[in-house]
Amino acid sequence: MPVIDVDCHFDLTIRPEDHPLKKWADRLPKLEHFIADALTGDLLRSTPDDARPDENVLALYLPDSNRSAAEQSTAPGQFDARFPQATPAERIDWFDKVGIDYALMNPGGWGFLIDYMGEDKTEAVRRSNDYMADHLDDTSGRMIQVSLIDWDDLERAVAELERMRARGSRAFWLSTEPSHGVSPAHGEWDRVWSAATDLGMVAILHVGNTPSHFDGGWGNVQWDMPGGAGLGGFFRFANSLRHHPAEKMLASMMYGGVFGRHPNLTVITEELGVSWLPYFIARCDGLSAAGPWAFEASPGEMVRRNVRATPLIGLGDPNVAEGLLQQFPDTFVFSSDYPHGEGNADPLRLYEPALSLLDESLRQSFLGGNMAECFARMGDPLPEL
Repeated sequence: MPVIDVDCHFDLTIRPEDHPLKKWADRLPKLEHFIADALTGDLLRSTPDDARPDENVLALYLPDSNRSAAEQSTAPGQFDARFPQATPAERIDWFDKVGIDYALMNPGGWGFLIDYMGEDKTEAVRRSNDYMADHLDDTSGRMIQVSLIDWDDLERAVAELERMRARGSRAFWLSTEPSHGVSPAHGEWDRVWSAATDLGMVAILHVGNTPSHFDGGWGNVQWDMPGGAGLGGFFRFANSLRHHPAEKMLASMMYGGVFGRHPNLTVITEELGVSWLPYFIARCDGLSAAGPWAFEASPGEMVRRNVRATPLIGLGDPNVAEGLLQQFPDTFVFSSDYPHGEGNADPLRLYEPALSLLDESLRQSFLGGNMAECFARMGDPLPEL
């Protein structure tokens, strides 16, 4: 069975003249704002100006390698890259060194810049996807591009899925937000889910695409009042609920019938924690008797079939090989998050010694067999190496 890393990142040194969004250089955010926004998102935006923390101080929370990716994205040519270079040959050498066969390659920091592009977002997505495809240039097929999609127009979204699949992409980023007031469980979205499974592509809910919506006053806190929690409280609150939007998204898709109508669809959650998922599954099982259900598979069975989650020990997730994997053998999948600061350069070793003590079939399932089956059931399996 192959070892499949579902969350690797394609960070590379960007020359100013090569930047995929150079056409809109005047719209690129200032570095410290970009970092602060990435770290605290809509809590920062919903906090009144007179209570908003200094963005330069917030930026100090970012690991150095991640800051380097942000510098390369927003200010190319002004800083020296401090992450390992991501040329195809160098990345494949790393695969071979640590024992990875395939990796889903998430975009670098520029992947989050499309939200600053306004009415040009669709073109910015195309340019960013082409930039990544051109620079991956992986004839081995082992580095699998994760594409960006503009969800503001579902017809154009499907066209971009088709275009990028033709360029070798097998996955795409989702956002936990409705499109023009329409839930992802609405029938209008079925064209997206049908295209995904017909094309053999999996959907990814990655941190940064799951806004918590702190609007309505949740950010209006006197953080620096006497006895207040200060900057530490602000940062913790901003990052305490990253998984809640993912839960809402998955619940809407499940109870809205998406997983019933599209049983071969796979959604992977990345950098959103995993400890919440066992309760989510248990809650789905607990609601199984709550009235009629239109599908043969129960909601809990749908989660086990259609949802995958990857733990990240560097963000405080448990080592699933020590217990959770035995309870939910079909749920958890392997990732490195390399080369980001919360990731690991020797990710398989990170799970030891527990990983080596697992039953061989369970070990292989976690490391890649599970994901290989997700691709195979769409009728477009990964090629054998």
